[in-house]
Amino acid sequence: MNYVLLISHGNLAEAMHNTLKAFFVGDRPDLLHVCMEEGMSPDQYSENVARVLSKITEQDRITVLADLMGGSPLTYASWVINEMGLLEQTSFLCGMNLPMIVDLLTDGEQPAVHVQKNSFLNEARNTIRPFVLPPLEPACCVETI
Repeated sequence: MNYVLLISHGNLAEAMHNTLKAFFVGDRPDLLHVCMEEGMSPDQYSENVARVLSKITEQDRITVLADLMGGSPLTYASWVINEMGLLEQTSFLCGMNLPMIVDLLTDGEQPAVHVQKNSFLNEARNTIRPFVLPPLEPACCVETI
């Protein structure tokens, strides 16, 4: 199976996961998350990562999406993944947004291969753009008493 693991400070990864459950109308076994919550020790977080990844086999692939480059969640998760012997089958991306995750989950390709393609990275970058609201018409004929 091709897994997508969301990791973050606070509860961002859990919130993204819950939003994706609503989008896909239910939970998906290939979407996982681990949050490094306030006050959580590195050991607790690392144990949570190991627990969530305990079902991963040699045949599986993992794409890890982290909230920040160089942050503690990514650092500790990468150590755990290495200690579990899963590094060869894991790809890491720093930064995450919903369109990017949907693309990973709905594309037929293996995420580990998919994230290496410039087209995917360009598409992910293109999901962030300004939204300009067109000028609105003024309210018409509001009566006051």
